[in-house]
Amino acid sequence: MQYDNLPIYKSALDFCVYIETIVKGFGKYEKYTIGEDLRNYSKEILFLVHKANISLEKKDKLEHLRDKCEELKMLIQLCKELKAFQSFKQFEVSSKMIVDIARQSQAWLNHYARVTK
Repeated sequence: MQYDNLPIYKSALDFCVYIETIVKGFGKYEKYTIGEDLRNYSKEILFLVHKANISLEKKDKLEHLRDKCEELKMLIQLCKELKAFQSFKQFEVSSKMIVDIARQSQAWLNHYARVTK
């Protein structure tokens, strides 16, 4: 499947790769607890982008994608509070990346709502 015209897919894929990279540096406990949650959420967002792209019921999928992004923002904040990140930069970059994906998902939802009216 081609995703050349879907910037959110590239953003979600880059985010997954980034999360995999930083979770490797987590401490042993964090890596297998909250790190696993981060990895699972990031992959779920990537899969939701795909599902929204191919679905006939885009509104439901896009709302679910947007909600998952919001949940992941909270999880990233929790990681910061638990000092799981090796540096503030990791928190900053991951936060910016998920905010960007959340904005793209909301824009996609808004566009879909305008088109289907």
